[in-house]
Amino acid sequence: MTVTDSPWLPMEIAPRDRRIDLQAERWIAGHDRLRVEVFAGCRWSPGGTARQPSPRWMRLPVGWTATGWREVSP
Repeated sequence: MTVTDSPWLPMEIAPRDRRIDLQAERWIAGHDRLRVEVFAGCRWSPGGTARQPSPRWMRLPVGWTATGWREVSP
């Protein structure tokens, strides 16, 4: 099994010390559907700075909820 074939792992065990790929979802109200996308190379930011006051996943757009993760695709 290659990295791209690996199943998505639960967010509860997502590593915060390296870049990972995130699977995320967002409800599109105007179209009444759930959209799922992959965001590659996301990194955890603990926040606490003037530019990033709150903890969050970098490269994950606002409004998206991460539902799974896997190691970064080559």
